[in-house]
Amino acid sequence: MNKSKILFLLIFSGFIATMSCNKDDDDGGSTGLDCNTVKYSTSILPILESSCNISPCHDANSPNGDFTDYAGLETLAKDGTMKQLVLVDKTMPKSGDALTMTQLEKIECWINAGAPDN
Repeated sequence: MNKSKILFLLIFSGFIATMSCNKDDDDGGSTGLDCNTVKYSTSILPILESSCNISPCHDANSPNGDFTDYAGLETLAKDGTMKQLVLVDKTMPKSGDALTMTQLEKIECWINAGAPDN
């Protein structure tokens, strides 16, 4: 094998290793989230308050649904609608800033646990 092919393989291998081992997300957190630590009150509600419960999206006066408390979100979290819009389609939130990987993982953990009011 000539030197250029070896160099290419080394660079390519390094690139693949970097991409596959990179666990940091865009907010500096780790994607190794312990789902047992995810609670509605301490993990999900803060995400909602910063990205969803804002006018005109899902505040108390919104025709789009009131996510300022658990009752307004429960059905969508349990019937798959929230999972589809936030985790699969990634069309929510529409507030301009995308959710971080850690925020998405917290939502996924919570939904997968049955979206409890805890």
